Amino acid sequence: MRLFNTATKAYTNFEFSNKALVYVCGITPYDSAHLGHAFTFLTYDLLQRRLQDTGVAVRMVRNITDVDEPIYVKARELDMHYLDLAESETTAFQRMMRAINVQAPDAEPRCSEHIDLIAGMVEELMNRGYGYEMEGDIYFDTARVPEFGLVSGYSRHVMTEFAKRRGGDPERVGKRNPLDFLLWRSIADKSDPAAWDTVVGYGRPGWHIECTAMSFAHLGPNIDIHGGGADLIFPHHECENAQSAGLDEGPSVRHWMHTAPMLLGGEKMSKSIGNLVFLRDLVERADPAAVRIALMAYHYRTGGEWRDDALQGAGGLLERIKHALKQSNGADPRPFLARIRAALDNDLDAPEAVRVLMELTQTLLVGGSSADAAAGLAEALDLLGVDVAE
Repeated sequence: MRLFNTATKAYTNFEFSNKALVYVCGITPYDSAHLGHAFTFLTYDLLQRRLQDTGVAVRMVRNITDVDEPIYVKARELDMHYLDLAESETTAFQRMMRAINVQAPDAEPRCSEHIDLIAGMVEELMNRGYGYEMEGDIYFDTARVPEFGLVSGYSRHVMTEFAKRRGGDPERVGKRNPLDFLLWRSIADKSDPAAWDTVVGYGRPGWHIECTAMSFAHLGPNIDIHGGGADLIFPHHECENAQSAGLDEGPSVRHWMHTAPMLLGGEKMSKSIGNLVFLRDLVERADPAAVRIALMAYHYRTGGEWRDDALQGAGGLLERIKHALKQSNGADPRPFLARIRAALDNDLDAPEAVRVLMELTQTLLVGGSSADAAAGLAEALDLLGVDVAE
């Protein structure tokens, strides 16, 4: 399988043994799932399906970041406990993933369930000289990792600007380096609902150490693929990589993989901007399988502007597929199946796979009937995760 590696900025002919360990950064559950979420997790579902199709046993871990500042803010606005909010939104998210036939992960760890492990990792980083304390908080010393910046390839100026926009504090006075990032936040208020008494003090973890801990806990220190949205390249995944180097003293991720954003009105779909298309709204007015097909019309590394006509076109294709399954002709589906597999092996080229699916469907509609041809179409649908409900 040929995949683009974010860290090397090159394609890798990725060879797997009989097992693949995959970690995908999941949601921060404080609002409804939108198309950006769907696009990201559908991408890794396609990857998982194709690997399974080749006989590779995939262990997929997708976390839930239920300890994070946006959840506390939203919970206060709603006058509810932050974990109740997280539970409600996680349940809704899982329901939407099932709707578009994204396979459930093998493990879906929550940060709130791993606090002691996280605190222990922070303590270990301190003991190894990678962490330092400042006014009660604990920071990671990025100067200890010469390869900091390897995953993103960004300049220090760009990294600093992204840190400002994405939850970092590069301007905080007293840090050894502006890019040093938070491992543990000290909390003085003993009534704070999101704070724990641990080996590194009373408080809560920083964002990046959460995923490092959950990844190590459920997959071990060395994994094959680490993925997520492109907005996580920096600081999140860059910082994860640095932490792993501090804890394991060696490369822990073979391949970094990221999905581009879905756009609306020329801007990335985001809660902060408010330009969201919620998945729940789409699956209420369209067949969820059509939503999946429509999203596969976008390549995972380019994304693009969401268009309602893409959903309409996908709905039309879905109807033709249903007819083709009932009255397909004697055309040989094997060349089409080979092309679909080749497209997925070429950096998960889902748009090309959908085009071949359209050709296969049209070919099967033009003549008599054949059980083998219909079975071939069903095999293609299963590979692409398109659940055609009667």
